[in-house]
Amino acid sequence: MSSIEEAALVAMRDVIGLRTGEEVLIATNFEGDAFDISRALFDQTKALGGRPVMMVQEPKTILQFAEHAVLAAIRECPDIFISVPHFKTGKDPYGQKIGYIGHDGKRYDHIQYYLMGERRMRSFWSPSLTRDTFERCVVLDYAEMRANAAKLKKIMDAGKKVHVTSPAGTDVTISIEGRKAFADDGDFRLPGSGGNIPCGEVYVSPVVASTKGTIVYDGTLDLIPRCVQPKEPVRVDFKDGYISEVSGGPDAEALLAVIKSGEKRARENGLVAEERNARNIGELGIGINYQAKMVNNMLEDEKVGKTCHFAIGFNYDNDGPALIHQDCLVKRPSIWVDDTQILRDGDIII
Repeated sequence: MSSIEEAALVAMRDVIGLRTGEEVLIATNFEGDAFDISRALFDQTKALGGRPVMMVQEPKTILQFAEHAVLAAIRECPDIFISVPHFKTGKDPYGQKIGYIGHDGKRYDHIQYYLMGERRMRSFWSPSLTRDTFERCVVLDYAEMRANAAKLKKIMDAGKKVHVTSPAGTDVTISIEGRKAFADDGDFRLPGSGGNIPCGEVYVSPVVASTKGTIVYDGTLDLIPRCVQPKEPVRVDFKDGYISEVSGGPDAEALLAVIKSGEKRARENGLVAEERNARNIGELGIGINYQAKMVNNMLEDEKVGKTCHFAIGFNYDNDGPALIHQDCLVKRPSIWVDDTQILRDGDIII
């Protein structure tokens, strides 16, 4: 069995938990490695007794809509939906304009998330996935990953304050009081579950405007449309919970330009909260995939073990809207939740 076949087998058997006879819809593109990965997933679905269908559409940007036929196929509610796009799957025009309302009153802007929210479908999505990342980061010990994720999530769910330091100079606190952490631990076996492949992070949305101190990014920076390794660390300072200053050379200037672009687009559309939250920290994530490495692709980089990332922009609790979400990495963090230290120099110690 080739490396790509083995990774596809593990994804379908161990991560998504495919059962005999289940319908699997795969949406992809011809560009990059997306089609080869999707074909491997298609073949391993068949080998495991599933019923795969693969649809190919033109590549979509973050602002473009998915093809009508793809959205219509998702509406048919297959047991499993898999998206392996060269960049993005594409937005849902109905979801954007009107929205899907769940039984609990929650509004969803895409049919995929609605069906998952209603626990009628499970899914994984892997934008800009490369063959190298797929082969290297998917075949791993999921029992260990899930155990680490569960330990971190339990402590974060009960916590009120997080303090993060790093050798590069990070010294920052955030409030997580009332928040619940998310575990992207590779367990997508139940209806309604889903996440990225490769997986491997535990993340939480800080309380809006609760960040105090300094973050020093010395790992991958998401600068739209590219990710880079900073030539020198980028220092981000906060005042009244929001970013007040970004310093550290050309990469710092580029990150500040992305922030200002998010502010400008929000201001032009009269989006007051979105303009303000372009300087908010919307996510703290802890990487727990020890086969991942920094390759300037955030799908993989944010999962790298012994790192954490702070995202600038919108959060996942839907109370901090913004038009940007820029994940940027901190190497070898030490992290405390209230009085409990959970990471020391990047190592999990609980």
